[in-house]
Amino acid sequence: MWRPSKRHSRRCDYGIIFDFDGTLAHLSIDFGAMRQAVNHLFLRYGISPDRLYRRYILERIDEAVERQRRIDPERAHRLHEEAFALLEGMERAAAEKSHLLPGVYRRLWKLHQAGAQLAIATRNCRQALEKVLGTARTFFDIILTRENSPAYKPEKAALRPILDRFRLPPTHLCMIGDHPIDILTAQRLSITPIGVLTGTGTRKALEEAGSGFLFKHVNQALDFLFPHLLYDGKDSLFSDPLTEEKFFTIYARYERE
Repeated sequence: MWRPSKRHSRRCDYGIIFDFDGTLAHLSIDFGAMRQAVNHLFLRYGISPDRLYRRYILERIDEAVERQRRIDPERAHRLHEEAFALLEGMERAAAEKSHLLPGVYRRLWKLHQAGAQLAIATRNCRQALEKVLGTARTFFDIILTRENSPAYKPEKAALRPILDRFRLPPTHLCMIGDHPIDILTAQRLSITPIGVLTGTGTRKALEEAGSGFLFKHVNQALDFLFPHLLYDGKDSLFSDPLTEEKFFTIYARYERE
């Protein structure tokens, strides 16, 4: 069972789940180049990328491997190993050029000190994430990368270890991300989805995915949602259980400011 650390005398009854690249960190991964490289690998194995039905890179790799497994299990294993080695190499190279977005480290530290339960759920590999996250990783109660996640976002199971750790109702949880996948994941679990415009997701794409609440960057989102944790003495939107009516009313006022 998770127990509060010695960093605070009282654990906050609220949890924040973050995406990583494009949300907390500068997005330096070229997903177009990554998709092209993976497609070239598929062709080497005699698999036409055009005949794969799944949309996202990780799911397409799984689909290609499963098709190959029906024909030659050993060859399917090699394809799996090569594909993920390719991804990890590109992710590690991108991590060398990435960094936490300005202001993020201080806000994470203050949230951690205040007792907020913090998590990361990313489709990236752990080695690349840890390179960029650095000592800020100690601020998080749980970090899920594709190596230790039971599923990929936007599957509901992708966040199950986080929900099991936090043991909080959906009204006390939010997920902040830059991609429609993050918004869909939150919606499927009845968690408040918060979109940020510092990654690949456009305002239109995030709104179409179901994020009614969009911010220019994660700092703006955190300052709006949790001023009582970041700035002493100010009221918070989440000092009481979140309701859709309450959120809409306050957010509408914020939009006009």
